[in-house]
Amino acid sequence: MQSARGDESSSERKGGEIDQVEERYEKKPTFGGKVKNHYKRFWWAHLIAFCAGFLIVSLCLVYVAMPKIAQKGIDDATLSYTSLKFMKPSLDSLTLSVDALQHSDSQFTPTLDAFNVSMHLVTDGITSEKVITQIGMPQIHAHHPDTNIVITDQKATIVDMDQVTAFAKQVLVQESIEVRMEGKTKLHLGALPVNSVNYNSSITFKALNGMKGFNITEPKVNLMAAPGEPNLTGMALIPNPSVLTVELGTVMMHISTKEKGLIGNSTIDNFVLNPGQNLLPMHAIVDTSLALGSVDKQGMVNMIIVGQTAVYNGVHLPYYEAALQSHTLTLAVNLQSLLGSI
Repeated sequence: MQSARGDESSSERKGGEIDQVEERYEKKPTFGGKVKNHYKRFWWAHLIAFCAGFLIVSLCLVYVAMPKIAQKGIDDATLSYTSLKFMKPSLDSLTLSVDALQHSDSQFTPTLDAFNVSMHLVTDGITSEKVITQIGMPQIHAHHPDTNIVITDQKATIVDMDQVTAFAKQVLVQESIEVRMEGKTKLHLGALPVNSVNYNSSITFKALNGMKGFNITEPKVNLMAAPGEPNLTGMALIPNPSVLTVELGTVMMHISTKEKGLIGNSTIDNFVLNPGQNLLPMHAIVDTSLALGSVDKQGMVNMIIVGQTAVYNGVHLPYYEAALQSHTLTLAVNLQSLLGSI
């Protein structure tokens, strides 16, 4: 009897120990359970951290990344002229009209506030620090991919006479010319904060290419002209391959030959050079005896033509005059044939 009860008691003790071990094993949490319990307990802390992180990322995007994106969009845009007019010249200003096309591959369509840009001449890839003139740019609402920019009859003050002169010389003699436009403005894009941006755009456009193709058509000689009166008239053919329109006023040019030196001068009144082929009435006073003394065996005279003066409203324009004086045109004239047709 005692032995049986002892065995029973021993079995109960062993069973209890097993139950305790199993209970302890069942109560030990898993890693996933620990994580789950942690989030149940500290959900509010994680929500705060998430909101703070989201706010930091958003602020960085708006106040750090967006200004860089905006500036890159401005830097990557290109500007080209479809029309550029310099009219009503004076000693201190020109009346400027511009039709330009701004191209951008960006899908953003921001608005730029009206602002001033300074025009700088680029020579051999080097941008001059000196300013040619300043241009008031209108408010620009960008479109994708092209945006038209129009400026009409704006009085542009000459900032540096030497730079305007250098610009006029390059326009006259070079095949193309490059200028750089620099300014600062504000950029607006939807409800995002306003960003300050630098406007820097280089523009290369065709120039007058030395007036290649210059000629005199319909020449007429008047041997009966009184001294000091024009004795040679015709139409000056001046090609203009650029988008430029330039008003110079009354232009006077010297006519010389290698054999006799200065033999006369020619004048074009109301000289306005438009894009394309220009036919402008000209009249000249030529010393016929010196001209005849320059005729070669084929009856040709090689006339050397150099601009001297440009006068608008009675005022000499030194920047245009310096450009005209820096360039030489040579024109072969069949004087024998011309005189034979009289």
